[in-house]
Amino acid sequence: MENNQDPHRGLHPDRFPFLPPLIANFFRLLHRTCKFTILGREHEEAAYRYNGPVLITTWHFAFPTVIYRFRDHRALVMVSRSRDGEWAARVVEKLGYQCFRGSPGKGGSTALKQLISHIAGARGGGFIADGSQGPPRVAQKGILLLARYSGAPLMPISMAADPCWRFRSWDRTVLAKPFSHIVVAFGPLMWIERDISSAQLEVARLNLENCLNQLTEQAEEAINTRGQ
Repeated sequence: MENNQDPHRGLHPDRFPFLPPLIANFFRLLHRTCKFTILGREHEEAAYRYNGPVLITTWHFAFPTVIYRFRDHRALVMVSRSRDGEWAARVVEKLGYQCFRGSPGKGGSTALKQLISHIAGARGGGFIADGSQGPPRVAQKGILLLARYSGAPLMPISMAADPCWRFRSWDRTVLAKPFSHIVVAFGPLMWIERDISSAQLEVARLNLENCLNQLTEQAEEAINTRGQ
């Protein structure tokens, strides 16, 4: 008889409902032990003063710290429909986020419209500039299209931490170790005009990419020079 049983069935979060809140609480506790230094605080404050949703955007490697920084604001994050995405969605919901399951790249214009509608109903959202599969630290156009059609400005943010774990993933994800020093760097708000041309959109993409890389370098420099 053919065995059609899913080998990963036992790993579904429905079978371990205690784990997502446990992971979320560990995540909170870990970051509460850390010392934070904020660069560009005036840009963060400008985003909070802005009368409308803001799209936070960062490199994929920085998402653990960024998720912690904006916890408990009911911001929108996009999570894939995969099994791993189900775990991620359960955890970030316990950190005070709303989850949009899916990808405009896979669902076409309908998914994009749904995502924009969700953004309009939230205080803002957080999205990865280099996408879910990279290449790392190369901005994709998806986040620019969201800003273009939603009318929400982008707020670039990056970070560095020492000491930290750096995972052997394509993006080299950074997770701060307990009692580490974390530097978070904010850039100015960026608006993408709705009538922007394709050439101008590419210029905006490069500007966002350069801004995020500069913020990363600033954060790393602040980490390396601390105490000197």
